[in-house]
Amino acid sequence: MKKEASTNAEAAQSAGTSENARESACRELGSRILYTCRSEVCARFPFFSPGIAALFCEVISREKSRRTDLQEIHGIGTDGSRILADPMFLIRVWEKNPGALKRGYLHILFHCLYLHPFSQEKAKKRLWNLACDLAAELLLKENIPEDLWGFSAEEKKLRGRVLEFFGGRPLSAEVLYHRLEQEKLPFSQEEMEQLFAFDDHSLWKLNPERAKQEKSRWEKILTYTTLGKEHQKHRIGANPGNRQEELEQLYKSRYDYRKFLKKFAFPREEIQLDEESFDYIFYHFGMEHYGNLPLIEPLEYKEVNRLEELVIAIDTSGSCSRELVQRFLGETYQILSTRENFFRKMKVYIIQCDCCIQSVSVIHSEEEWKEYVRNVQIQGRSGTDFVPVFTYIKKEREKKELKNLKALIYFTDGDGIYPGQKPDYETAFVFVKKNENMKYVPNWAYKLVIS
Repeated sequence: MKKEASTNAEAAQSAGTSENARESACRELGSRILYTCRSEVCARFPFFSPGIAALFCEVISREKSRRTDLQEIHGIGTDGSRILADPMFLIRVWEKNPGALKRGYLHILFHCLYLHPFSQEKAKKRLWNLACDLAAELLLKENIPEDLWGFSAEEKKLRGRVLEFFGGRPLSAEVLYHRLEQEKLPFSQEEMEQLFAFDDHSLWKLNPERAKQEKSRWEKILTYTTLGKEHQKHRIGANPGNRQEELEQLYKSRYDYRKFLKKFAFPREEIQLDEESFDYIFYHFGMEHYGNLPLIEPLEYKEVNRLEELVIAIDTSGSCSRELVQRFLGETYQILSTRENFFRKMKVYIIQCDCCIQSVSVIHSEEEWKEYVRNVQIQGRSGTDFVPVFTYIKKEREKKELKNLKALIYFTDGDGIYPGQKPDYETAFVFVKKNENMKYVPNWAYKLVIS
């Protein structure tokens, strides 16, 4: 009997140890997933970095939430100071669609930037939660292309119908709440929750003093994120219930040409998983504990030089003057030349194109660049078709003339024929100032403004 009891105790201890090891491995994997999302969002949208840095990421088990003051997490959520997540939720979503987690990370960030967790809860709690989710998603629609971290064709269609019903542009959560409450909608509340809810809002229940502190902190963060120090006089909350001014400033960061080009002008670690290798510890753990379910965790990020080749295309239709082109090239030179030895190491194509390629110059040195700008003559003056430039680039790559193209920058007024297919390099259409034609830019491309 003693021997049997001892055997049972050992088995129970072994099972407990195995369970602890599994939970620890899940937490570790969940943490890596969450921090990978954080890093990729920060790399893709550096102008949101003050907000991203303000949210500490923590992966917690249900057992830990029971043993502490933490509320049990249903998936992922924030209390304004931390993003808290269930590791199994992270693993499941990452396995199915990594982009959904990255987009969801921005969804949570926008909740904080626009003070949703710190606002006074409305009488209809569920409707208020939906209004906050819609507000966050309308902001996402304006700030990132759906094809970046996107949805299936059916999801896009359904989401598009709902967002267009609300005007397809950012609205405050308060405005959306009143519309949801008062208007007759062609969609059920359950349908909209299914499409737009991502995070657990139950963590928003802060005591009044804590809510006041967090609200003040995020008001400052939004100011730093969108305006820079020179615009701090535009304080958040000046217009209660209406953040349109802040939204406009947010979009200024989105359209900032200098920030976009700096991202390519400086070498840094590329936030990109090395998918050709993986961690054998997690692989073995999955096979041992789940039978035929290996856990694949890619290893370290690859370090690369961000820019070796660059193509600059100039729309030479009637609306782009020589003076505007020189201004654009001058701004571009000013940014690129801040990197030491940039022109010694880089290869820059400058292509003039209206409805067809008019001229191509390849720049290898600072002297060649300055000479081109001094003597540039605009050739063309016909209608605009952007497609020939993309076709030319394709041919140059086939001939191995372009071996490692990272970006195409197209200076234009935006009135032209756009390609229907996304290339495998970054593309930005650059404008002198915001105009109506910007809405025609494909959602896989950046739209940027020089000023």
